[in-house]
Amino acid sequence: MGLAAALNAGKTSLFTNQKSIEITGNNISNVNTEGYSRQKPVFSDFPSLNFGDFFIGQGVKVSGVVRDYDVFVSEQLLDKNQQLGSEDAKSTPLAELERIFSVGDENLATEIDRFFDAWQELSTNPSGQVERDIVIQRGELLAAEFNTIARDLENVQNNINDTVRSELDAVNLKLTQIADLNQRIQNLESTGQTANSFRDQRDLLLQELTYSLGVQSFPDAAGAINVQLPGGLPLVQSGTALQLEAVVQGDDLKLELAIGNSRFDVSGRNLGGKFAGLLEIRDQFVPELQQDLNKTAYQLVQQVNSRHEQGTGLDGSTGIPFFQNPGNHTSQGYASATSDYFTGGTIALQVGGEDRSFTLDPASGPYSLDELASAINSATGADLTATTSQQGDGGYALVLTPAYDLANNSPLSVQVDLSALGTTGGASVPAFSMPSMANLMAMALQNPSQVAAGSSSAPGDNTNALAIAALKDEKAVNGEDTFVSFYGKMAARVGVEASQNRLAQTGSQDALTQLQNLRDAKVGVSLEEEMIALIKYQRGFEASAKLLSTVDEMMATVLTIKQ
Repeated sequence: MGLAAALNAGKTSLFTNQKSIEITGNNISNVNTEGYSRQKPVFSDFPSLNFGDFFIGQGVKVSGVVRDYDVFVSEQLLDKNQQLGSEDAKSTPLAELERIFSVGDENLATEIDRFFDAWQELSTNPSGQVERDIVIQRGELLAAEFNTIARDLENVQNNINDTVRSELDAVNLKLTQIADLNQRIQNLESTGQTANSFRDQRDLLLQELTYSLGVQSFPDAAGAINVQLPGGLPLVQSGTALQLEAVVQGDDLKLELAIGNSRFDVSGRNLGGKFAGLLEIRDQFVPELQQDLNKTAYQLVQQVNSRHEQGTGLDGSTGIPFFQNPGNHTSQGYASATSDYFTGGTIALQVGGEDRSFTLDPASGPYSLDELASAINSATGADLTATTSQQGDGGYALVLTPAYDLANNSPLSVQVDLSALGTTGGASVPAFSMPSMANLMAMALQNPSQVAAGSSSAPGDNTNALAIAALKDEKAVNGEDTFVSFYGKMAARVGVEASQNRLAQTGSQDALTQLQNLRDAKVGVSLEEEMIALIKYQRGFEASAKLLSTVDEMMATVLTIKQ
């Protein structure tokens, strides 16, 4: 029994070292495999047998193969992947916005300056045909520049929609793959086997999903990983994966998640990573720029048209708009159309150059938005229609829609001043703009003789040209900024956002690189360590072979003695 036990011990040692060399070789071959974790054999001895007064060991075996795994580093990698995904997603649209709101020699501010400079030149020769042509040409170029920027902003949003739509299939495929890997891991590990390679693949997919969606993951006792969105909506439950869908509503694209017969909107706090960064730019940053651009166009058109309509052209024409008047005048949103916000006061209103001002009696107040609209309709008749309209954010706005003036190829001009209107509960008076004003801005005036350079048709009268040229330096936007300085604020906001994005992107990338290096140091394959292990197992294999050879010689000697 003694030699047989020694022979068995040598055999198990030989097989164990051979298996260990195979595991080490697998580590070496996967040194450059992304997401691979170093695997190690787990040794255990066979139960000892009682031999006389001693317990004799029966050798060694590989009881399992484990992979190195660090929970803390893995969680940190997922967190930084989410941050990097968000910043990476913003970088491309922000770079495009920097191009749109350029601070170079050719931008919207330059066109605004040139437009008012053309009026200044006209004031030096009010009856000059060339100067009048240049004023109209500069107006056309200014309107075209507003149109171009508005379309470019819409293109940024459309490009983001295309990006989301194109990457959604890959995201859904990864969700399906994680569910499939969950099933495989559960099936393997339920039989006592290890699923190290499947776990590595799943971890890598989780990192990619965290980069794209900012998902959160939670392991269960059976070895599966359950995946959910940051807001808690489930994506993967054990072996079942749900699918995200892109739903087109008009020009907008929304993400939805179907759970049974219910559909949930996936936006805001329900998203993280790359998709959250893209939708933040699309739904928050770009609309803010569009609103400011429309406000600039609206105020410029209102101010120029107001002064131009008060002047007189060479042909004696008056009341002619220079640009096409806004097709509607929309206020900011209010929480309700029927709540009382206004105590009363004078409403200064002109429609088509005619005074339609009136007073809301404070003694009969307070007044709601609906009641204010009704009062305006009573004062203006068919020339202006006032309504309350529910906006996309759920608020209610006062909308003034003027009648169309076919003779001047433009809606009637509307000048409204509600600064004397009293309010309740801290409400603000309606301040008007026009959605899509920048996109729709166009010339109404085409005849150079109708350019109103003066307050009369006298050839040398330049009073109106000077009044319009003076708008260049007036704080016409929000009572705080000139048209050029307000554009400068928009450009600066874009520049600051892009600069912060680059800093955050670099910081996230550096942090991720450091964590990846830490992960590689802790659980990745080190060729130096594997070579040491290889030598160790090789020496063990050689020693086991020597043991078997020695036992064989001893058994041969015993047999010789017997003969």
